[in-house]
Amino acid sequence: MRFTLSTDTVCDVFKSELKARGIDYVSTYYTVDGVEHKDEITSDDEIKEFYDKIRGGEMPTTSQVTQNDYEEFFGNLINKCDGDIVHVTISSGLTSSPLSARYVAEQIYEKTGRRIYIVDSLGATIATRHIVDEAERLRDADVPAEQAVERLNDMVNHIHTWFMPTDLMHLKRGGRVSGPSAYIGTALNIKPILQFDASGALVVKQKKIGAGKGIAAMIDIFKTTSAKQPHKVYIASADSDLAEGMLKKAQAARPDCDIEIAWIGPVIGAHTGVNAVGISFLSDSVRE
Repeated sequence: MRFTLSTDTVCDVFKSELKARGIDYVSTYYTVDGVEHKDEITSDDEIKEFYDKIRGGEMPTTSQVTQNDYEEFFGNLINKCDGDIVHVTISSGLTSSPLSARYVAEQIYEKTGRRIYIVDSLGATIATRHIVDEAERLRDADVPAEQAVERLNDMVNHIHTWFMPTDLMHLKRGGRVSGPSAYIGTALNIKPILQFDASGALVVKQKKIGAGKGIAAMIDIFKTTSAKQPHKVYIASADSDLAEGMLKKAQAARPDCDIEIAWIGPVIGAHTGVNAVGISFLSDSVRE
């Protein structure tokens, strides 16, 4: 019997699409205009409105999925479905939410004997989306949960994801870079290139002068390290005017791959700011 698939909303798939694909989800939270929202975004217009608020000077904040959230979510889920559950999470290198999910899953197993497998994507947004896509394929192929989780955990190590935030002043306002670094970097047009490392943390790997050189660097990495076989590739966009150009460069580099632009949702977008771009792809090598 196929397993039930669930995730948190940092996979940044519109919620209407998750429902249509039969994927349950637990909502993450963001606060903007002083109001806390569940991430229930389900349209381009809604996400554009979120980024317009940042353009207008808003500095959104985020909060993690709590143990109480998972107790309610998993409790409801085991009541409405039979068999095992596979749940894909945001990276434990970014938040403790996956630890909360794992703890609650263990408690439920001890009390009920129901198994909830936690798959730590060691990524977020498009990186997590890759794992959700593959989990759905395995579910629909009736692969047993334990076997599917083994495959997914191996795949996690082969998903390479790179990001380029462009607004250093937004990073400064959020406390993610120092004031001097933001001012100097902005004056010199420096763009940091970040990667999810093997632990699921975001680390700065390169710095380039100008967004064009930053995109060229990421496309070069994509060309040299992407898997030989055709595969799905995502271009991440925080409502970025750079995404279309990056898409065309990626398609030229790997015309055999299925490549599309996907949103960076509000929880990650609150930290990147507007205009961040990235790329996520399968590699034959594991992450460093």
